[in-house]
Amino acid sequence: MPSVQRFAWRSPGAAFPYRGARIGEQVARFIAIGLMISVPVIITSGYRRLATHRSGGNSNVAATMGSVFQTKPGGRRTERAAVETHGATLRQSAIDYMGHDARGIPHYARRAFSAEERRLLRSAYGVEDPNRMYVSDSTPEGVLKYDTHVKRCARCYVNSYRVGFVSIRRRGESWDQLERRVHHMTRKGFPAFVSSTTTSLSALDPDITGDVRRMLADAHHAGFRLRITETYRSPEREAYLMMLGGSRTHTLTSLHSYGRALDIAVDHGNQVHARAERVAFRRWLIRYHGGEFRIVGTPSSTWDWRHVTVPNAAIGFHSIAGALARARICLGAARPDSANVLIESCDFKPHLAIRSAQGPLLTQVRSLVRSPHTRRLR
Repeated sequence: MPSVQRFAWRSPGAAFPYRGARIGEQVARFIAIGLMISVPVIITSGYRRLATHRSGGNSNVAATMGSVFQTKPGGRRTERAAVETHGATLRQSAIDYMGHDARGIPHYARRAFSAEERRLLRSAYGVEDPNRMYVSDSTPEGVLKYDTHVKRCARCYVNSYRVGFVSIRRRGESWDQLERRVHHMTRKGFPAFVSSTTTSLSALDPDITGDVRRMLADAHHAGFRLRITETYRSPEREAYLMMLGGSRTHTLTSLHSYGRALDIAVDHGNQVHARAERVAFRRWLIRYHGGEFRIVGTPSSTWDWRHVTVPNAAIGFHSIAGALARARICLGAARPDSANVLIESCDFKPHLAIRSAQGPLLTQVRSLVRSPHTRRLR
């Protein structure tokens, strides 16, 4: 039958066009075309996925060919301007240890540290293992942190300390040693004022007090019923809360001690809708005034629902290089005759000017340079 003969496998001269030796040619041609199309796509996708993986997921940053690209929530990629400040330049160098991976594990520093660098970090900041340092996130206010234990999963909470923040750490004491000391302390080992809570807005950094008052007023007009449960918190009280345990805190360094953090409770008469109200307020807050106010976690998921911060890029380090540069000055390591003796504390000083119930007179300190990232409502 003609139809059977047409599709029978015969010699190259038969009617069917894809048979015999020509099949290999056609298959090879299709494979070559497919590779030409898919390989560039795979490579481009791989670079994007690597940048997302390195930057922690929330603010996707990709550093390529001397330019920095940012993926916004809408999915549109825009080219950011060239690095404008010295701090931003240092952050660019910290890209390898910035943020978290897809599992929520920090990108710890992996590079080798010299004996001098280890000595500086240990003497100035109490860092025992530099390879447990990382920049907390990829926002302009992301700060250098040190974990006393390696975080191995998203819900494996470990104590984390902001390098250069004020605390009760003694001179020459490491964070690991301080942590053990606090865990062995009792209530009698703390000053009496640690049991009191400061809720006054006047205890905040004067640079943000007006902004916080306006935010609270606007939140009230938006229908939220809020209650301030704590503003300023001394380093002694921070340590006291860690001693008490119960996941009250996972750090001995906090923006509370700089008057740049406050705890806000969302009061709702109906307990059934209490969680929905908290989530709604947090969603409203992170969009307020261009994202000036920050929360822990996401609007719907966190271990600390009340904590709100107003970061300042002038407080904290944004790279290991920045911490080392300051350590050399504080320790006098830049002088030929230096013995790496601590001349002055390398910690960032708070900007406070009130007498708090949590300690002695807090004198006003103007040593901090105001950051361009610190916005004020006028």
